[in-house]
Amino acid sequence: MYRILLNPGAIDEGSPADDEMVSISASELDALRAAAERAKTIAEANDRAAERALANDRLRDEEIARWSKKAEDWERAFKTATKEKELATVLAGRPLVQGAASQLIKLWREELEVIDDAGQIRVATRDGRPVSEAVNAWLTSAEYAHFSRPSSRGGTTPPGDSRSTATAPAAPPPKNLGEAVLLRWREALQGNRQDPDAPIGLGRRRF
Repeated sequence: MYRILLNPGAIDEGSPADDEMVSISASELDALRAAAERAKTIAEANDRAAERALANDRLRDEEIARWSKKAEDWERAFKTATKEKELATVLAGRPLVQGAASQLIKLWREELEVIDDAGQIRVATRDGRPVSEAVNAWLTSAEYAHFSRPSSRGGTTPPGDSRSTATAPAAPPPKNLGEAVLLRWREALQGNRQDPDAPIGLGRRRF
């Protein structure tokens, strides 16, 4: 038999009284110890399970954050491409100088927004105007007027325009002395504004 204090913390000095102790058999004491050990084992298992649950929650939160960022990046890329396509379509019919369209797309795409209207995607300016209307207004403003080709009555084309008149290709160098003499002869005739194919004696000098 074993005697166990009911309240060990209450005894400071001296021997405890009999009413403060309880008698217990060895088998009961072993059972109590086994129960305490099982309780300890269960508590430790619960702690490990809680740690695993926290780790899983952390991994799940990180995965959700990663996919959320990907979704945001995809949405941003989609909206940028949609705005650039809308601007390119509108600018395609405008008389612009060479290289102006790409510059204007970069300048104006941030002035637009992509709107999901009941499942229908459309593009408009931040103040709600259609893109074509806004582009017309921007191109006629003093700030962006230089991107448009000036109207010309004399048939000239601004420098850098893809439709500028191409200069004639340079003549190949003479291959021999005879070709060199002929070339100099033709240059002399052109300097005197004479027809090199005209007969000698009709406005043509003999060399």
